[in-house]
Amino acid sequence: MNIRELERLADVRRLIASGEAKQRRILAGFSLSEVAGPCNVGPQTVWRWEEGIRIPRGQTALRYGQVLAMMQPIGEAS
Repeated sequence: MNIRELERLADVRRLIASGEAKQRRILAGFSLSEVAGPCNVGPQTVWRWEEGIRIPRGQTALRYGQVLAMMQPIGEAS
């Protein structure tokens, strides 16, 4: 993992710890299943991340960060 990926990983973990990751998903109208698919995990795994029970790691966490980055609240222009 390079420095840029470590920075992105830290950002993802901050979003999760603050509750912003879950908030983004909900405001964008995505289900746990819809987010889990591109991350190659099950919906329960995403739920555990959002609840602070587990912490995403490595490439899975980076994919989750990519999914979160593209989310915008419903009705908000891109």
